[in-house]
Amino acid sequence: MTIAPKKILLVHNNPEERGQLGIMLSRFGHEVRFSCGKGCPDQLSSDNELVIVDEKLAGQSGFDFLKRISSDQCKKVIYLSSRLWLEASLDLQKLNIYEWITKPVDPLKLAVVVCDYFVEVADEHTLPVQKF
Repeated sequence: MTIAPKKILLVHNNPEERGQLGIMLSRFGHEVRFSCGKGCPDQLSSDNELVIVDEKLAGQSGFDFLKRISSDQCKKVIYLSSRLWLEASLDLQKLNIYEWITKPVDPLKLAVVVCDYFVEVADEHTLPVQKF
C-alpha cells in the first residue's frame, strides 16, 4: 500500500531534535510543520492529519498542550516522552494518544510509527470489496 504525503504538525521545544525528526518525516514526503508549543495552540488547524507532541514544551508540558486542543484539531497524537507508558496516568487514554514513544527517539522508528498510523487510517476508510 502506498501512503500519499500527509500534513504533520511536530510540536517540540528542542530545535535540534525537532529538526532531525522533521527531516526524517520529510524524506517520506510528508509536509512537516513545526511549533515549540509556546502560548495557545492556535497554529493547529483541522488540516493536520497527525500531531506529534513532545513532553517538554516552551512554558508548558506536552500534557497541558494536549488538554487544550480539541479532537477537531487533532484526531490522534504520537507522544514523545522520557517516561514509559506504564508509568503514566490512566487519564492519558482520554488524550487521543495513538502511540507513546520513549525518548531518545530514533527518527526512523518515528517514521515507521507514523507510516503505521496512516496505513491504519487508510484501512479504516477502505470499503470491503464484494466478490460476485
